[in-house]
Parts: sequence; C-alpha cells; structure tokens
Amino acid sequence: MKIDVVPYASAIRPDLIQNRHVVVIDVLRASSVMVTALAHGAKAFVPVRTVEEAGQKAREFSKEEILLCGERDTRVIDGFHLGNSPQAYTRQKVEGKTLIYTTSNGTQALNNLSGAKEVFVGSFLNMKSLVSRFLKLNDAVLVCSGTNNNFSMDDAMCAALFIDEIMKVKPVGLSDFSLTLLKAFQKDKGNLSVLLKDCYHLNLLKNNGFGSDVAYCLQKDILSVLPRMKNGKIVPG
Repeated sequence: MKIDVVPYASAIRPDLIQNRHVVVIDVLRASSVMVTALAHGAKAFVPVRTVEEAGQKAREFSKEEILLCGERDTRVIDGFHLGNSPQAYTRQKVEGKTLIYTTSNGTQALNNLSGAKEVFVGSFLNMKSLVSRFLKLNDAVLVCSGTNNNFSMDDAMCAALFIDEIMKVKPVGLSDFSLTLLKAFQKDKGNLSVLLKDCYHLNLLKNNGFGSDVAYCLQKDILSVLPRMKNGKIVPG
C-alpha cells in the first residue's frame, strides 16, 4: 500500500490526488465536528470556502432544513447557528439537518480535491473505522488541513497514527515526509499529551477557552461513522 501525506491545505497538488483515495484530517476541529455531527444523525455537510458562499448556498434550502455552521479565528461566525465546537453538535440540534459549513482550514481542503477517486474525513475519534476501510485499498493520500496554510502537529500525528495502524496489518510504502511523521509519532510511543504539548494550534484553542474541545478531539475510536464526500456533500459512510 502506498501512503502520501500532504502537510497543509494549500500544498494539495492535482497530480498527487488524481484518481486516489484521500483522507482530509483537521483534528482541531473541523473533521472532529463532521464525524461527531454525522454520528449524531446530521443528514450531510455542505463544505464551502467563504461566509458569503454559505449564505448563497443556504438559499437553496428551506430554513427548516439547514443550519449555518463554522468559524473564523476559532470563533463562531456572526449570525451562524453553530461554531466549530464538536461538543455543540448534539443529536437534539443536528439530527436530520443539512449543515452548511465553512472553516479556516478544513473546508478549504475539502474544496480543493477535484480529481480524487474518493474523499473521506478522518480524525482520532473515528480512526478505527477509517483504518478498517483503507485496509481494503491499495493507496491513501492523507491531507493535513493545517492552520492558516501552515503545518500543524495535531493533524500530522493523526496521519501518523493512521500509518502506524495500517502497518500493523499490511506492508506500506511511504514518502519521506510520511516516514518522518511516523518516526516522530513512534519516538514517544504515540503519547499525544507529549507529542502535542507544544502544538501551536492546540495551545491557541486552549488559550481561547476551548480546552474541553481539545480533550474531546484527542479521544481515540469513540465514534464509528466514516464521513465521505458524495456530490459535493459530506455524508455518513
């Protein structure tokens, strides 16, 4: 199996993803939000790039069908129903709803993947389901969304965990960058509290009052849904 890792959203290259199976990872917090909401009965996410595009897309639905969701600079967007805290996406709020969603990083990556064979959403929360699906495949491109077009360790270590789990079962061919992430992950035996203690984005969220979100997003294998992209929407797999 061949595995490549893209370090951040703006580093996505058409030739790298063409006709391949892609996983978008935005641990803190977009992919964790999507996994959580779909596990709680949300119908679908519509990922869009901008706040303006979210408003335009909302006009295609009745008000009862949709929720406007997303963040800028870690905070809920003015006039939106929900921000980027996965714990706010309860079954009571999201069940049966289509969520129009824009974030600083994750939804930017999702809108830059034309040409991929399949696109999935991965996080620590649904790692077991993600690995189970990819053990049946022969390639993977892990897109780390990053933070404002910069490398982010939280996404990278999620990608490294995926590689580590796959390698327990089948042979894997790794790019140099993928191998570097794996070695960093294995050096501290996958201890996320050690690996991520100096992570910029993680500490930014903590400093902005989202420490409980961080703790939630770093839990492993608590949800079994595997979101995938279908006709421009993210739906339960």
